[in-house]
Amino acid sequence: MSLGVSYGLWAKVHATTPEREKLSRANRSKDTLRDKILHVLSGASIPMDVENVRVRSGLKNWESTKALLLELVVEGMISGQKTTKSWVFWVDHADSRMMIGRDHS
Repeated sequence: MSLGVSYGLWAKVHATTPEREKLSRANRSKDTLRDKILHVLSGASIPMDVENVRVRSGLKNWESTKALLLELVVEGMISGQKTTKSWVFWVDHADSRMMIGRDHS
C-alpha cells in the first residue's frame, strides 16, 4: 500500500523542522545577548573589560562574552583595545550606528 511511502515522507518533513527552529532560536538568543552588551557599554562612562561587561549584562560565560564583544568590534559597532592583560571595550557615543533603542527624532 501507499501507507509506507506516505509515512516516510511525513517523517522526513518533521525531521528537519526542529533543526530549523533551533537555528532560529539560537540567532534570536545571540541577538538578545548582543543587545544586552550594547546596552551596558552605551551606558558606561569609561571603557570596560570583559568581566565587567559579562557581570553587568547578566551573561554567564566569560569566553562567550569576549567572542560577542570581538564580533561587535569587527562589525564596527563598538571599539576595543588589546591591553597587556586582556581587552577593554567602549562605545563611541558620537557614532550614529549606536542609536539602538534611542529616540531618533
